[in-house]
Amino acid sequence: MALDEHHRPPRLDLPHRAAPGRRPPVEHAAWIFYAIAALGSTIGQIWVGVHIPPWPDTLHWWWRALFVAPFAIVIDLGGAVTAAFADWRQRLGEAAYGWRTLSAATVTVGVTTNIVGHADVAYLAVVFGGLGVFAYAIWLMHSAARRRDALRATGKLADTAPVYGLTQWWREPAVTRRARSLALAQRLPLHQSLHVARQQLRDEKRRTALATHVETLIRSRHDDPVRADIAATTLDLDAVAADLTAHADVTGWARVIGADLRPPPVPVPAAGGDVDADPERDVVTVAGPMPPADVLRRVPQDQASYDRWRQLWADLKADPDVELAAFAQRHGISLRQVQWIRRTGVSGLLDSPLTLIDRIAQLAATNGHAPHHPASTS
Repeated sequence: MALDEHHRPPRLDLPHRAAPGRRPPVEHAAWIFYAIAALGSTIGQIWVGVHIPPWPDTLHWWWRALFVAPFAIVIDLGGAVTAAFADWRQRLGEAAYGWRTLSAATVTVGVTTNIVGHADVAYLAVVFGGLGVFAYAIWLMHSAARRRDALRATGKLADTAPVYGLTQWWREPAVTRRARSLALAQRLPLHQSLHVARQQLRDEKRRTALATHVETLIRSRHDDPVRADIAATTLDLDAVAADLTAHADVTGWARVIGADLRPPPVPVPAAGGDVDADPERDVVTVAGPMPPADVLRRVPQDQASYDRWRQLWADLKADPDVELAAFAQRHGISLRQVQWIRRTGVSGLLDSPLTLIDRIAQLAATNGHAPHHPASTS
């Protein structure tokens, strides 16, 4: 009685039989090459068996060939059979050293028989010995490829990594090695894996240098070397370096450094005037480059003093031909302070009714965007 669907034994699908239709056509050619090479090696061993042993002269040659053919076939076939057993056990996760050793020994006997038996004719020794080696090499590489495909199909072997090329390996060995690992672990394509690898190596280098400085700073806080060692060892310096990097005010540092890198303001001569004629005579412009940091530090922070600077700057703009020394004497301030007011006003920092510190606070409150003031009505 036939078994129904519920009582039918489960079907065991071997990994190498999971998708038989997907095998490339070149695999059939591998079988053909192996069969021809193994047949040539067997013929060479039969040839040796016909001529080398001390057969009776009355025994015809084809009887000799018939007697030695099974042994020659067993030697060549034995190398393939033992290699197949080794491949089977390797698919199960074993090393299969015994089967592999027996396979190599069997093939060595066959190849040695062909080479020694045809030693008087070098051509025959090379041809028949080479055919044995060629057949065995094809079998090993073919079975190894099938084994890797089977292991990869069951998730026991990693996928192949992209091919980066010799030039990439020679130019960036560390980057390529990291990219290869990332491509296998995260299934990244070639160019993306290289980009991520370069970024990771740069971050690690910067984090390592920062961790070294953090350790030096921590040790400097303790006079006792033992406590300094405890503090430096207890803390995860890499984590501290990563947290410092995450909270670093990159934009703020860029603004501070950029302010110091700005070029000095270019004086604009008045009509018919000469800039080099009088170095103490500065001509006023409404807007210009940012003044240096030393001038910014002298801008008043309180509203009353700031309004005083704005009023003096308005007088300077109203009379651009005024002598700075006379202007300072008239308002009871120093000549240097007049120059600071002039340089700050040129940059436009005195155009707003708010002090510089109030504007920075307002800019921070609006998340870096300039606030929109309502239009004043007259």
